[in-house]
Amino acid sequence: MLPYLVIFLFATFLFFQNNEKRVSVGFYIFLAVLIVFAGFRDMIGGYDVYVYSEIYESPYEFLVLYDLFEPGFRFYYLFLRIFSDNRHFMLFMTSVIMMSLLFYNIKRNSPIVYFSIFVLFCKFYLMSFVYLRQGLAMGVLWLSIPYIYDKKYIKFFLLTLLGFFLHKSSIIFLPMFFLANIKLKNLHLFLIAVVALIISLTPLSSLLLENLAESVDDSKVSIYIAKSGGVNFFYLLEALLLIILLLKFKTKFYETKWGILILNGFFAYIIISVIALTNASFVRFTWYYFIFLTIALPYIYNFIEDKKSKNVFKLIVFIYFGMLYFRLLYLYDDGDFMPYKTIFDNVDRHGMWEHFEYR
Repeated sequence: MLPYLVIFLFATFLFFQNNEKRVSVGFYIFLAVLIVFAGFRDMIGGYDVYVYSEIYESPYEFLVLYDLFEPGFRFYYLFLRIFSDNRHFMLFMTSVIMMSLLFYNIKRNSPIVYFSIFVLFCKFYLMSFVYLRQGLAMGVLWLSIPYIYDKKYIKFFLLTLLGFFLHKSSIIFLPMFFLANIKLKNLHLFLIAVVALIISLTPLSSLLLENLAESVDDSKVSIYIAKSGGVNFFYLLEALLLIILLLKFKTKFYETKWGILILNGFFAYIIISVIALTNASFVRFTWYYFIFLTIALPYIYNFIEDKKSKNVFKLIVFIYFGMLYFRLLYLYDDGDFMPYKTIFDNVDRHGMWEHFEYR
């Protein structure tokens, strides 16, 4: 528990720094700490970590022909194998590349970098232990955001294609091409939200997701569909609160071309969350639009003129995402993130997935 608390306190310290866009040395130190923390973990991250590791350490010929991984990710594995076939090297390098890409994109696009970094850390950092392919695809796709804004569509599509070759589900980011310059009226937002809610609460959600699974030829998506259950009221509450914020500050966002892009991406994040209300597994599709949440919140903070209201808003963001971080830490896989263990430790952490150890 203590190591996770220490890095949270580091994120908290940065969050309450001054609100200038430029970053200090703390940005790079925190990035390095998160890379080392994730990169030297000893098989923490659930069942998927054992699968990724076993495939990486498999014979070269098997890896070349393993078609359950996208060709881009297999190429990534084969490239890393030039230097080492040890799974710990792969996990460390994945941490380096993923976190560097995510931090770079935040630094490039956020009006208050440490504000966005805190949101990213609290909601996704622990998940980065699990979603290796998706985390890399996210970092690549987020590089395309300025190219959408500048209408450099060839670069946008090339990066989208690269993301697709890392994880097929990243195709869901493609609609940003159409959303980048559209000013949606409140009626449009309301109707889209209602349609998303209807899809989520009816068999239409399974039908939609089955079509998505077929279009990307992803059998794993079909497994997720079978896990559909009741409404997750926690996600519903979050979506409602975010919609309220979106509607309140929509006019401010729509004053600039960049604001249109950010708000519409933010809205897409909310809509995918609503569609996924009855199947928590599909919340992973929101990750591709997650950067718009991390950017929109500090913009909203800047839009608030009253100093007291600004401070209250920032405190609420801190409490909410801080609670979310510890909720993930304690509840994901029944708290299997704890205790933390590095590859240099000899203690037995009694992880719930250790029976998948293949070595």
